[in-house]
Amino acid sequence: MQTKELKVHNLPYDRKINEVIDAKPYYLFIGIAVIGFIITFLKKGTIIGSSILIICLLALLFLPKRVLMEFSDDYLVMFNRASHDECLMVYYEDIVSWKYIRGIADDELEINLKDGSKATIEAFSRLVFENAMNHYVEEKRIKKVKKNK
Repeated sequence: MQTKELKVHNLPYDRKINEVIDAKPYYLFIGIAVIGFIITFLKKGTIIGSSILIICLLALLFLPKRVLMEFSDDYLVMFNRASHDECLMVYYEDIVSWKYIRGIADDELEINLKDGSKATIEAFSRLVFENAMNHYVEEKRIKKVKKNK
């Protein structure tokens, strides 16, 4: 089994990243900024619209980028660990199954590995995580699981 925990600075420097899942909601901020821009030109919405626009632009510029997962041809890297200096490199061949678990307050992606261990990561969007995982390991998916919390 090749899957291993490592320090972020020990990841291969020449790795090719095909897809990234980021926790920063770019499209939401851009959508709200567009709405703020439109409201700015309404007769009584200048202050509210410009405030919305400024807040969204500041959020886009200054909120930190938080990469949760990166996908390469042979493996994925999970960054949402207890320590931000550590990550888990999971090779696709080591994955037995995976499932997206929906909860009331939080969701998670659970990956079962060949050695019997489980790798989990907090998730925010079923669509985003399932699309990425289906692209690389669709045949190992376990469907429809609800979290009991």
